[in-house]
Amino acid sequence: MAVGRGRKATLASVAAQANVSKITASRAFSQPDKVHPETLQRIRETAEQLGYVVNTAARSLRAKSSKTIGIVNPDMANPFFGGLTRLMTLEAQKMGYDTLVFDSYESQETENRIIDKLIGYNVDAIILSVISNDQHYQPAYLKRLETLNIPVVLVDRELDSRHCSGVYIDNLDCGLQAGRWLLEQNAQRVVVVSGPENSNVARERVIGIQAALQGKVSSLEVLHADFFMDIAWQETSRWLSQNPAPDYFVGCNNQISLGIVKACIEHKLALGQQVSLFSIDEVSHAGIYGFHFPCVSHDLQEIAWQATNLAIRRVSDAEIKSGKVIVRGKVIA
Repeated sequence: MAVGRGRKATLASVAAQANVSKITASRAFSQPDKVHPETLQRIRETAEQLGYVVNTAARSLRAKSSKTIGIVNPDMANPFFGGLTRLMTLEAQKMGYDTLVFDSYESQETENRIIDKLIGYNVDAIILSVISNDQHYQPAYLKRLETLNIPVVLVDRELDSRHCSGVYIDNLDCGLQAGRWLLEQNAQRVVVVSGPENSNVARERVIGIQAALQGKVSSLEVLHADFFMDIAWQETSRWLSQNPAPDYFVGCNNQISLGIVKACIEHKLALGQQVSLFSIDEVSHAGIYGFHFPCVSHDLQEIAWQATNLAIRRVSDAEIKSGKVIVRGKVIA
């Protein structure tokens, strides 16, 4: 029996073509060790000829475990999140898990829709970097995930949720390390370009810088922008239009640092000569353009391993409570 053009091959059509029962055909994909080798080969060859693909989503709904982890990030174009997702996927594969990866594009509506999809796909756990840095952000889906007993591991952006485990960067320490490094360079006029004022990440990084520099430099100014290049560029450019260049700009993440670079180039300032930059997060590929910015670098491999390990441990043992891991960065000069 041939499957007509435009029709989707089914398990029943594979069974009929291979002249076996539907149960035997199903077993060939779910328990191949229980099917005679010759029969198994015939079923698989038939499936390939007909273009049959196993519906893993449907199968996972019938099973207790899908061996799948959902990963949701707010901006895959950001090298931090893009690189981290790649490493988490590789770590999951080592532990026998597949991943479903989504970009929420910093949209709450998209984030909500993605979580609904992942619940429908019966994922075993979700590794999530939420769209908001706001300390009061409490999406409604968190309660749903807790009720469904789907473990959640938050990465980078922390929420007040007892159900969620988390792997976070020590943002206060990032600021302290940045400030201490600037003091070693005898910086006197420092401008920090930060994220939003209501952001936990931004606030802690700024507090660390202020704690290290306050009273030890001639001027310290904080500009509140956002964690995006264009907004940081606009705010830095506006400031440079009204003020002489400082000794150092500090970018509170890699995208902010790129915005500072763009503003300095726009104002015809020679980076490293007329003004210097310190970045919290590495500025990817800056060396290609001749820039070598000192920065606080984060070990993405460590973050990826910790997040994946936390997720799978909670999947494997329902008695394990949610936990928190803090990862510290280090200055690369």
